[in-house]
Amino acid sequence: MYEQTGSSLRQRLVLAAGCGACVLVAWWLLAGGGLATVGAWVGRPLSAGDPIRRLCIAAAFSIYYVRLLFTQFLFLRRGLGWSEVFSVVPWVLFIVLLVSIEGGTNPAPLRAVALCGMLLFLAGSGINSRAEYTRHVWKLRPENHGKLYTGGLFRYTRHPNYFGDLVSFSGICLLSGAWITVVIPIIMLAGFAFVNVPALDAHLHDHYGEAFEKYARHTPKLIPFLY
Repeated sequence: MYEQTGSSLRQRLVLAAGCGACVLVAWWLLAGGGLATVGAWVGRPLSAGDPIRRLCIAAAFSIYYVRLLFTQFLFLRRGLGWSEVFSVVPWVLFIVLLVSIEGGTNPAPLRAVALCGMLLFLAGSGINSRAEYTRHVWKLRPENHGKLYTGGLFRYTRHPNYFGDLVSFSGICLLSGAWITVVIPIIMLAGFAFVNVPALDAHLHDHYGEAFEKYARHTPKLIPFLY
């Protein structure tokens, strides 16, 4: 999927529209009375939980969406395939539904764990955005055309954007206060470790050759200083 070329404008627009619809669903569930409606549909009463928690979760999904737009339409230089679009959108919808329902019905007021979750989300978002931005700026310089970027946060992990997503969504799960949401970072970690990272590393090896081999020998795959 990383071998795609061209602008992939249609794919980017569909991805943006699909993820935007997911965020609207989150706001409907968390602030628009959607929990009660869904509860009536499934025959399970769903009462809205702590309002501050619900607002924070909805805001976090909105921040994620804005970051996604910047990445897709400004920072991402490679093409985007339809298989990627139709895997990301259902995954985001799953996350939105699970976190919004389980976290949105949590009546407990925000405590230290939830606040740490919000900080983790912001930290992960910052890691992802900074990595994408610094690489984008570096790639814009004519003298860097066709070269592998290994500076900034890429000195500590080959894929700081994936690591940032892992941190930010772990934060959202902590913010929800629902233990079942732990499946989200677990699935993300497995997907990154066994699918995305190997596929992208193979693409980078084919594209940059010895430069990537040298870089990969002393740079962790995903988690700085660990893996």
